[in-house]
Amino acid sequence: MAKVIFMHFDESTDGIYDAKIGEPLIRVAKERNIPIPECDESSYANCLVSVEHISDEEPTSYMEDEELDKLVSLGAITEQDAQHCQQFTISPKIRIAPMMLIKGDVLIKPFKK
Repeated sequence: MAKVIFMHFDESTDGIYDAKIGEPLIRVAKERNIPIPECDESSYANCLVSVEHISDEEPTSYMEDEELDKLVSLGAITEQDAQHCQQFTISPKIRIAPMMLIKGDVLIKPFKK
């Protein structure tokens, strides 16, 4: 199990929740009524989240190139950041909520550009 901390979404639902390793972040949020906006391929900018790993070591996680490409096209990360993530198999600090799987203890906040 992993701890997922939602912060600055909604005062009544922000908090610490348990999640299974490999569980989609968006499922965890919906089941706990965390107000992450719905989005689809044309509106991914609406559901970006900031992610901080809170364990001593960041868990490695596989990401689809599609998500990295989309993050670059949205201006959320740079091309250099994307290449670094691919090279070291790490996740960027900004994620598209419906594409993220829980890989360890994390702090999730709304993305502010």
